[in-house]
Amino acid sequence: MNLRLFCCLPLALGVVGCGKPLPEAPVAPPEAVLPASYQQLPPDAAEQLIASTPALGILDVRDEAEMRNGNGWIANAQSCPYFSDYRARLQKLDRSQPWLVYCALGGRAEYTAATMAELGFQRVSLLKGGFEAWRAAGKPVAR
Repeated sequence: MNLRLFCCLPLALGVVGCGKPLPEAPVAPPEAVLPASYQQLPPDAAEQLIASTPALGILDVRDEAEMRNGNGWIANAQSCPYFSDYRARLQKLDRSQPWLVYCALGGRAEYTAATMAELGFQRVSLLKGGFEAWRAAGKPVAR
């Protein structure tokens, strides 16, 4: 048997897959599905919400290193890192309280908000563009 054919046969069978097309790999994570009542607020509107809503809870879903590496956080924000036991932490929060959720750029905040919707949170806002947009807009930062 020809050695070249012998070496290429497994590769050819893997590509052909016995006549079945190979599934395409996803190019992006699935989008978070948020209720229509959840809103994305630019930094100015988020700052107004913070000032006008004394009962507002602020949830920072970045990890501790992101918060502590000199970037800081929004004053009075609770840490609830997305890559931790965040679902268990969310279950302990007041679902009737209004919340502002943010991460670095917005993606983890959307997934967190989707989980909050599943858990029954009614009033959730997201900081559009995340903490980076907040800092770029010159908003106050706690350290």
